[in-house]
Amino acid sequence: MIKKRIGVVLESLRLKIKEGLRTSALLGFTGVQISATQQETTPENLSQTGRRELRRLINIHKLRLCALGGELGTGFVNQNEFNLSIKKIKEIISLALDLQTDIVTIYIGNIPSDADTSHGSMVRSALNEIGKHAENYGCTLAAKIRFDCTSTLKKFLLSLQTEGIKLVYDPASFLLNNVDPVQSIYELHEYIAYTNLWDTRQTGEGRKREVPVGEGTVPFEEFISTLEAVGYKGFYMINSQGVEHPVENIKRGKEFLEKI
Repeated sequence: MIKKRIGVVLESLRLKIKEGLRTSALLGFTGVQISATQQETTPENLSQTGRRELRRLINIHKLRLCALGGELGTGFVNQNEFNLSIKKIKEIISLALDLQTDIVTIYIGNIPSDADTSHGSMVRSALNEIGKHAENYGCTLAAKIRFDCTSTLKKFLLSLQTEGIKLVYDPASFLLNNVDPVQSIYELHEYIAYTNLWDTRQTGEGRKREVPVGEGTVPFEEFISTLEAVGYKGFYMINSQGVEHPVENIKRGKEFLEKI
């Protein structure tokens, strides 16, 4: 039963933090994800007092902080920015510990096509550093990674020398990349730490547009039953960034998931 494990990415409600937490609780969500890259909640701007207050607000609404969003810019592309990205992610891990969550989402970007070159080596070195740092503090970095097929993705993950980097599993993005989001679970299940749920369908003009969860082409029932069958125990996080009337449409998505 996933009803008690349905959460929402707070920013997708498009409300201020206090109102977002209150609305999440009123909608019946049990978990939330909060961004650590927006101005008011970055590690440098959230003092120890601010961290305690945010923790208090989360507790008042009887919510669980499922993860901190730590996605930075374009990912690990520009080698000149690697050191700064590493520093910022380590600071977000520290913030996560203060806020009592053990998952930080990150964005890696494209898998290096030049894996055996200097650039590919530097990407792996940077990821190994932050992954091992996360491990040392009992955290997991749930990564969003762009890829062309699951075998390439798995090969890349296997090349890392850390257990601290896992996956954010995003079935709609899999579909958009012509990758089967259900069958891929069997190949990637040991790396799935977190989910990112939204939905999409094709318009009459042949374009893809985002729709509330359960009203598009993502086979959510099969996706969730398969994920549960391989032992996934984490949250199912709704993150509908492009829908109009976000609160109402996110509510509809939650109600759909609860019926599964």
